[in-house]
Amino acid sequence: MRFFNTHAGINEMKRSLFSSLVMAFCATASGIGAENAAPKRGEETISEARAAETVTNKRFAYEQEGFARALSVSEDQVPVCGTAFWASSFTLRDFRGATPNSKGTAGRLSPHLNRTFVEWETTAAETGNTTVFTWIGGSRLRPVRPAFPIPMAKLFVDGTFRLRFPLGRTIDSRVVSEDGFSLRIEPRRFQSLVERSHRTWQPDGVSGFYRLKVPGKFLKVGQPLRLRVELEATPPDCETLFFVSPRRDALRVDLRLLRDEVAQLQADVTQLRESHQMLYTQLYPQLFPRLVPGEVVVAMQDETSHLHPPSITAMANGELVITCREATDHLAPDGRIVIVRSSDGGKTWGPREVILDGDNVDHRAAPILELPCGDWVALDYRAGGLYSEDGAFGVDQPRSATLWGAWSEDRGKTWSYSAKPLTVPEAANLYAEVERPPVILPSGRLLVGANYRPTTATKTTSVGIAIFSSDDNGRSWQVLSRVPPRPFIVGEAALLRTDSGKILLLSRSQEFMDGRAEATGSVMQSVSLDNGKTWSELREVGMSSMNTPAHLLQMKDGRILCTHASRHYPRSVYATVSRDEGETWDTPNTRIITNDLTNNDTTYPTTAQLADGTLVTTWYANLFGKFFVAVKRYRPEDL
Repeated sequence: MRFFNTHAGINEMKRSLFSSLVMAFCATASGIGAENAAPKRGEETISEARAAETVTNKRFAYEQEGFARALSVSEDQVPVCGTAFWASSFTLRDFRGATPNSKGTAGRLSPHLNRTFVEWETTAAETGNTTVFTWIGGSRLRPVRPAFPIPMAKLFVDGTFRLRFPLGRTIDSRVVSEDGFSLRIEPRRFQSLVERSHRTWQPDGVSGFYRLKVPGKFLKVGQPLRLRVELEATPPDCETLFFVSPRRDALRVDLRLLRDEVAQLQADVTQLRESHQMLYTQLYPQLFPRLVPGEVVVAMQDETSHLHPPSITAMANGELVITCREATDHLAPDGRIVIVRSSDGGKTWGPREVILDGDNVDHRAAPILELPCGDWVALDYRAGGLYSEDGAFGVDQPRSATLWGAWSEDRGKTWSYSAKPLTVPEAANLYAEVERPPVILPSGRLLVGANYRPTTATKTTSVGIAIFSSDDNGRSWQVLSRVPPRPFIVGEAALLRTDSGKILLLSRSQEFMDGRAEATGSVMQSVSLDNGKTWSELREVGMSSMNTPAHLLQMKDGRILCTHASRHYPRSVYATVSRDEGETWDTPNTRIITNDLTNNDTTYPTTAQLADGTLVTTWYANLFGKFFVAVKRYRPEDL
């Protein structure tokens, strides 16, 4: 027996053992062993010869990289196309992690504006033999719909149509053309319509290897192929996407790539388990004693349009109304305000009606207050000026004002608008935003809290809260006061005038904003004792904000109800009460309205109370590619 008595000998043994382990793991991870099996009956193989490399992703004797450079987009983009309009930047991920751009840099990408094709070049042909060109890419199909007809894309090689292939396939599939071209799709990752963080900002779908076999007679040694994928027309209730990852190492297998693939797999498993746990909670509500018993109803839903954020109002005649924004997506210039009505306390809801709309405006929110005279007053937060001419969204330099007063004298059928927008004189720009309804004082004055951007904005204090007042039933508005600034707040302020005359204000804050641990995502509270003219310093009150605003309601029994939420695990909607008009909050007994929200494009709860005391809380969520607005009916004695 030979003993290693030197460091060199020990290191050599370690290297040998490590190399063997890596090669075995690489072969297993890449499916090399599976290629040694006999081909299935009727399956065409390119060559019986095996690639010479021991550790590789090659499957054929003549195989090379299928991506060299993008032709349809610039170097800072990823070749991606889709049938939906996206106005915000996004991050594409494949089974190796964040997809880099053509320069090899990962990060958030500019929106693709309804492109229906991508085009790129392969590496130059190395031989005149039949060759496989392999690239990494992905596709998606949403929402969940009947599997037939299958959405397809067309593949062109050097300008000539060669074959059609399916999108969104989660199993290996192979398509062959009459001229000997074939495309094999090998899925490696599936990001479902349930688990993704947001259907646009981090698109779901299937990613994997695409292996295109090209007969030798179509190759010119030293010349690349020009590949083009075009999406076919889809039904109006379906959206598709296809992308080519600008990775030039599809055929390589090494420790770095395996580490990236394992890291992405681990992240997916974590997300999968989290979403499954959220969905499992629906099966055993008895295991959650804090879960408020009640009836959940879907008030509206849509398969392709984004719905958010709902605001519920109980009218004097007993009618319940919910307003929310409907648009192509979370950020898109085609936003409009829709309304649904219920005459039976939220058990059933009527059809969706459009109440505020305008070309290239994006009405984003319009919470309603009913006045004693019967008029409806709203604050129309419209973001048309936040979109560039090509439709991209950017909040820093709005080209026009974003907030206007609105009112209706016929219960929402027709609307009028204030002559001037709501703006803050010393603000850095024309941006102002309202997400919660105004309150009315005994004098008839209306107050509302609006976000704005102060000239002194920093990364941690980028938002201020201004209080606007109206003395003419919402026809015109003036700045009355400002809430003292506080780091990490996002605004979206909720106001409530209590029975004693005190005015409470709750502000949303961001969890770990700018990486700062002191930003914990707590609801922030300020108080005014002089009808909104001055405000106390914002303070944490121990309730979850976690990137979503709260709502305030004084119930008929005198208690103040705060409906709040979390967009992070465990994603839920909560209810916390105060028995002393906001001096303290009973956070040890916070109750759960719902605890089955599987991703973060959700929440924004609001609550109304019916004449019989029933509480109705609404929120928005998304599952299976569908956005929906839900309500829960429950009793105040269960809080």
